[in-house]
Formats: sequence, structure tokens, C-alpha cells
Amino acid sequence: MKEITHLFFDLGGVCLTNAWDHISREAAAELFRYDFQESEERHKIIVGEFEIGEASIKDYLNEAIFFKKRNFSEKEFVEFMENQSKAHPKSFEALEKLRSQNRYNISVLNNESIELNLFRIEKFGLRNYFTNFYSSCFLSVAKPNLEIYRKVLQITQTPANQCLLIDDRQPNVEAAAECGFQILHLPNVDELEEKLVEKGLI
Repeated sequence: MKEITHLFFDLGGVCLTNAWDHISREAAAELFRYDFQESEERHKIIVGEFEIGEASIKDYLNEAIFFKKRNFSEKEFVEFMENQSKAHPKSFEALEKLRSQNRYNISVLNNESIELNLFRIEKFGLRNYFTNFYSSCFLSVAKPNLEIYRKVLQITQTPANQCLLIDDRQPNVEAAAECGFQILHLPNVDELEEKLVEKGLI
């Protein structure tokens, strides 16, 4: 197997909690007391554009939440969205070990809307751990579309078999493997360091 030189980490589910997933959307509906199913149907209409940077957070909120008068503000709602993000401390411990070795180019390869992505990069000091951010909102394409992996390979000018994708979702790692990446499927985030050790990366 070719030596790995580039590591690509998903964020939600690997390093952080998901930014705006089904659980967070349900919690928002309960807290702010609006019809979850009605909002969810409208969420489905715009979420694809939201993740690839073609719809702003204001566009998203206008479509999915504030399509009718509410008794809460956009500011309150965005603060709630931001507060859903938490770190997985063990993942950052593993990242510290990888960084200290100075053996790999370590980057992010994730699906995220631009405002939440930038917020999470800043809040969790992600520039201290990752060299580049290959995010769906920056590349205008989302995993598991094969095009996002091809774009990353073109930008990095790195052979696919020297790249490892670490992701919690099976469709994402399957698509990466189809493009030649080495893969680490991580459904249990607590096993990250153990799996990295097994691969001889730490």
C-alpha cells in the first residue's frame, strides 16, 4: 500500500458534532415552538444549495424558518444553530499527536454551509490543526459526489493512493475509495486514535 502523505478529516461526526443535523433541527422546533414537519419539508428544498454555498444562511432561514411571522428573531435562531457545535476532545488529542509528528499534510474535507463552516473554524481554532479546508461551500460540490474528491486531487496535485479520508459516513468513504483514496470509516468517533494507530499513522 502506498505511503500516506495527505490526511483529510471530515468535521461533523469526526472532530466536532454535526452543525445542523436532524437532531438539532428537532431541538430548535421544540425550543422555539414551531411545526417541525412543515419546516423540515422546506429545509429539504434548500439544504442542497445551502451546503454548496449557493444559498446564504439568510436565504436558508427565509425559506425554512421565517417564511411566516415568528415570535423569535433571526439573531436568536442563528445563536441556537451555532451553539449546537461541540468538540470531540479525543479527536483533538489525536490531531495534536499527528501535528506534532510533522509527517502529513492534514486538511478538512467536509460538507458545510459557509457561515456555519467559518464559525466552526474560528470557534474551535481549526487553523491550528488543518492546513486547508476543502469544504462543500468553497468547492461548490458536496460529498459523496465524486467531483469533490476529484477537485481535491486536482488542487493538491497528489496521487489518490497517498490520500486518506477519515469520515463517519459510509457513502462518503465509498465514493472516496472509488476515486482511489485510502479510507478510514469511523462510525464511532471514540475509536479515532485507535484506528490511526492500527494504520501506523500515530
